[in-house]
Amino acid sequence: MQFFNSHTFWFVEGIFFCLVIIGLKIWAEDRGIPMRLWKWVLLVAWMLLLGFTLAFVGTSLGENEPVAATKGGILFGIIVVITGVVLWRLIMIGRQEGDTDTPQDA
Repeated sequence: MQFFNSHTFWFVEGIFFCLVIIGLKIWAEDRGIPMRLWKWVLLVAWMLLLGFTLAFVGTSLGENEPVAATKGGILFGIIVVITGVVLWRLIMIGRQEGDTDTPQDA
């Protein structure tokens, strides 16, 4: 378990985080989605909430607290899903028309 306390782990995790952000930027540019600063701030805040949820469940299980892990996972999981859907809708604001990724309303 010392690997997770080492500088190597955090270095690799930072590289993965940067790759995710760069991938999201390229994905948004390919689909014509304007990504303003406030969208990036909300996206990073949501990613931190998701990380907190996973850390809470993992830590609770590691401390042999399965009831806390279950209840916290359900509570924070519902919050993450709801805020994720709202964030998705906010990110899609200003998308260029003609994108065929989603079906159009008739």
